[in-house]
Amino acid sequence: MSLTLSSAHVHTTFCDGKTPAPEMAKAAFEKGFVSLGFSSHAPQDFDPPCCVDPQQEPAYQAQIHALQKEYQGRMTVYLGLERDYYACVSAKDYDFYIASVHYLKVPGDYSAVDGSAEDVQAYVDAHCGGDGLLWARRYFDLLRDYVTADRPPIIGHFDLVRKNNARLHLYDEDSAVYRNLALDALRPMAETGALLEVNTGGMARGYLPTPYPAAFLLKEWKAWGGEVTVTSDCHNVKFLDAYYNEAEALLRSLGYDHAVRLGKTEKWERYALNA
Repeated sequence: MSLTLSSAHVHTTFCDGKTPAPEMAKAAFEKGFVSLGFSSHAPQDFDPPCCVDPQQEPAYQAQIHALQKEYQGRMTVYLGLERDYYACVSAKDYDFYIASVHYLKVPGDYSAVDGSAEDVQAYVDAHCGGDGLLWARRYFDLLRDYVTADRPPIIGHFDLVRKNNARLHLYDEDSAVYRNLALDALRPMAETGALLEVNTGGMARGYLPTPYPAAFLLKEWKAWGGEVTVTSDCHNVKFLDAYYNEAEALLRSLGYDHAVRLGKTEKWERYALNA
């Protein structure tokens, strides 16, 4: 069993998740979780299958509030959002939120960074002149601006562009130019105090062999004094804590001796990675 015993990144059938919230909470409790943070994709005015329907937002809030009462004193449940840059609601009525970028804007539409490989390639060809590094730069610039302006609690899957780069090879992830691009975007985020999410979702769904973000980014984040939180970005209850042991081992190999999670009695708590 991993040491994390929590996840602040969990999706349910209120958005693009496959598992209802009560079933997710039951599984977390049975695994011994001290806390669970629901983070459905915030309502937005496009791509409706992927987010909470604005008409269903009160129902989402009500169900998580009910679970908070049901597990009170046994496991702390938090009402959160994964709020994309282009979301149409604020996070003021939520316990926490994850700031993320899933889309790049195109004339009259949006292109999903983590959508199909075919759609991403079409965007790169049509709007970046075939330059995959320019595509990555646009993503990082948008995320950097979002995080530094809004100062969120959590930075979601920082290098999400890796998902499709693994299939399309749009740029060289080991090149100095890409690494400097990513580091230049990440560095000012460290000054916000946000937690950097170590996200195992790409591993669970078979896209990547390691978590978001890449090890070189985690290494520098530690050197800058940044804190991390391990999450599963779970869309299916069977992956609720998938690859947590591997994520923790990676963090230890980079010199981390603790991480931060949603707490049982306080919102954020440190826990040791070397227990």
